[in-house]
Amino acid sequence: MRQTFDATCFRFDGAYPVLLNANLPPRPSKFNFVACSGDNFPTIRQKQLQPAFLRPRWGDRPEFVTLSMGGNDIGFKELVILCVYSIPNPLSPSMSCLEAIERSQWILNNDASTFVEDAMSVIFATLRQGGSRGVQNFKVYVTGYAQFFNERTTQCDDVSFRPTWLRLRAEEKLTTERRRTLNKIARDLNARLGEAVMRVSVGAPGRVFFINYDAQFEGHRFCDREEPNPNDAETWFLTYGADQAALGDFLNSIPQIRDLLSGRSNKTMSYDTLYRLILDAPGNDKEKRDTLVGLVRVFHPKVAGHMAIARRLRPVVLATRRPVAARVNGTSTS
Repeated sequence: MRQTFDATCFRFDGAYPVLLNANLPPRPSKFNFVACSGDNFPTIRQKQLQPAFLRPRWGDRPEFVTLSMGGNDIGFKELVILCVYSIPNPLSPSMSCLEAIERSQWILNNDASTFVEDAMSVIFATLRQGGSRGVQNFKVYVTGYAQFFNERTTQCDDVSFRPTWLRLRAEEKLTTERRRTLNKIARDLNARLGEAVMRVSVGAPGRVFFINYDAQFEGHRFCDREEPNPNDAETWFLTYGADQAALGDFLNSIPQIRDLLSGRSNKTMSYDTLYRLILDAPGNDKEKRDTLVGLVRVFHPKVAGHMAIARRLRPVVLATRRPVAARVNGTSTS
């Protein structure tokens, strides 16, 4: 599938909301893709659910919303770059993988009530936004997350995904323990999101649904086969491509990024700043854009994975929907 993307929020036409909409009757229907990569609970409420900002994009009588959230709130991005790729965290260059794991675990377990209440507030706000347009049966489908790794195999125990161009940091190996730890964080995240949906459903029965698609990724996770293998079509998560030398040369040509990667600088840098440095660097605009897209999409599902998510969602939506053509779909943070 040829994919296009939105450079502001990294929206791709191969994402599951787009695929779901394409396979739901009746056709044609209105569809609004308002997902925004990097958003967390506060920014969803502030940017995506403010009437003045979003009202023109919701349509007159929206039918439902799919909602992906929570990953950024527990630091999924930091877990991936530190614990899988051994890359410094631009927001906190001295942070270790263990610190990132402990932070995520604390949010999901020690401070679980706050996380669940924040998720509930987003769901309630979404229901209000949809219901404010006179649709009393407006629905919200909250999607969970898939575990990234097969934790039962041993062939990854001595494998590192550290980029070939990053030589000055110790390798983080994908040991069985590491994979189990990261998988459990994904399972705990699903459990908290499911709890939020369940609690909201008490006051809005039949209007909010949690979609756990983890089982659809069985056999398609990292370490199901030999790793690293970025070209494995049966692995449904993205990773860096095979031509890592060119990527390393480009990133190291940008002084601020080179200092971050080499450990020579402990200055913090927002992701927006990092992205802007890449786009403003000398060179071909398309190549710079492709580089940024490749960095942002690491550990996100491939199109095959998004197709599996859409297949998991479709029967639930068909069984619970109301027969109205207009719909809103695709509010997301991942």
